Amino acid sequence: MLIKIFWAFFMMILLVLEYANSQNIESETYKDGQLKSQGKVVNGNKEGEWKLYFPSGKLSAVENYLKGELHGEVKYYDFEGHLIAEENWVHGLQQNTSVYYYSNSQIEKAGKFENGLYQGQWTFYYENGNLKREGFYKEGLPEKYWKFYYEDGGIYQEGKFKNGQETGEWKFYRTDGTLQYSGLFSKGEKIGDWFEYSRNGKKKEWVY
Repeated sequence: MLIKIFWAFFMMILLVLEYANSQNIESETYKDGQLKSQGKVVNGNKEGEWKLYFPSGKLSAVENYLKGELHGEVKYYDFEGHLIAEENWVHGLQQNTSVYYYSNSQIEKAGKFENGLYQGQWTFYYENGNLKREGFYKEGLPEKYWKFYYEDGGIYQEGKFKNGQETGEWKFYRTDGTLQYSGLFSKGEKIGDWFEYSRNGKKKEWVY
């Protein structure tokens, strides 16, 4: 009986030692010895949280891994320590909501990824917080109705995309909000008659 207990205890110790040896905290350094990255390695693969650093020593990123692939939340920082990106990864592919920031913490763009590609509604902003453009993506390409804006907030142009190319009627506006041009696109190329508008609304044919 004592022999069986001893043998079970011995085997348990071996398993603990094997597990401990299979996972280690590893570090990478720059040529000058400054820490570049650090995290856990399990069976030769990155696992769990890894921290990356600039040569200055400041944090540049916090990544999460599962069996060597990015998996979970990832955050990136600029040289001054400002958060510039929040991403989500699943088994090495960017998925779900991601948000990117200017150094002043204003959102630069926000939307979702699917299998590493832009998907669904995305919104882009100027550094002053005003809308820059907004629209829909399908498998990484612009699709459906989009609007583009001047930095002061006025609309610049609007129209539809299909398979990443302009299609149908598009309208272009001056900085004062008045319509300047309108016409049709097909597969990203201007077609048919295009028109130019005066500020008081008079229309004339425009040769493009």
